[in-house]
Amino acid sequence: MPDSTRQPSATVRDRLQQYGLSETEAETYLAVVEKGPATARTVAETAGVSTSYVYDICDSLAADGFVTVDDHRTPTVIRATPPSEAFGALKRELDTLETAVQSRYEDNSTADNSFEVVKSRPTIVKRLEQHIDAADCEVVLQLPARRLPDLREPLRRARERGILVLLTLSGYDAQSMTLELDGVANAVRLGLDGAPSLLATDQQRGLVSPSTMLSWDHDETNAITFTQEAVAAVLVGSYLGNYWPIGEEVLVSRPPSLPVRYDMFRPVVFTTTLALRAGESVVADLYARPTGSDDDFEVITGDVVDVRQNLLEPSNSDFGFENSLVVDTGQERLTVGGYGAFLEDYEVKHTTLRRA
Repeated sequence: MPDSTRQPSATVRDRLQQYGLSETEAETYLAVVEKGPATARTVAETAGVSTSYVYDICDSLAADGFVTVDDHRTPTVIRATPPSEAFGALKRELDTLETAVQSRYEDNSTADNSFEVVKSRPTIVKRLEQHIDAADCEVVLQLPARRLPDLREPLRRARERGILVLLTLSGYDAQSMTLELDGVANAVRLGLDGAPSLLATDQQRGLVSPSTMLSWDHDETNAITFTQEAVAAVLVGSYLGNYWPIGEEVLVSRPPSLPVRYDMFRPVVFTTTLALRAGESVVADLYARPTGSDDDFEVITGDVVDVRQNLLEPSNSDFGFENSLVVDTGQERLTVGGYGAFLEDYEVKHTTLRRA
């Protein structure tokens, strides 16, 4: 009797990718499920990847509770964790997340779509630190260079969490200041004296203030903090289009080790640009759909063959917020941008970058 609940492998693989596994991770996991307990060689042959790469993938799958790796015997044996255990943990995490989100949804005191007028310098620094510590993907910051010591540790914590940090320092005086930039940002530029201080995190929360609020001189002006996506998007666009390009690039971090997953697109562009410049070949697993459509998002995989960006010098974008990839799927070349893109062929929700 046929099993009416059994889905085609391609469908199962696609579903696994929707929950965050790359295409190769999904293929490898299904190979372990179908062949295990199995040696790394058997899994590699079934999944169509190299044996050495299988070890890295299975270590990642083991960390997420999908498989166990018995490397105390020769050859190493890989087993699939019983699905009821592996996906039971995922269900519990989703239940916990649902409860947390529901609590925020029902809490009328939530700070979403809120604005706050800030009148003191210590409060500004406190709000900046709070926003930076709450960031998940991206921190865009411009402030007087003399205020960097106040935020050095929050910025370093953000970098340790794998967050993209773009930092512009205004009013830098080489004769009276010593810049300690180690670990504070992915890229640092020296900007114009007198530029306003601004922060945007995850293109959701932020702060804007006149430069005098954080400089030695203080007047009667105020700063504004906010939690509103539309305002943050405008702020980031203005920053990348006007202030970032005129700054002098003084620091660029090394690219992170691949594979790496991002939920925003500028970190994807930044990392890919560094990797390509280092001579690496990069494959992108993109959870994407055609721009301007209501189609379901699906995973598109291809080699990254070009980048359009203004995050690193030399830039090659036509305007400040143009950051996109050109991806060769083997059948066609596509341009892809972030969620809400309108210039590119596809918009992307999240991306996994890996070596070819």
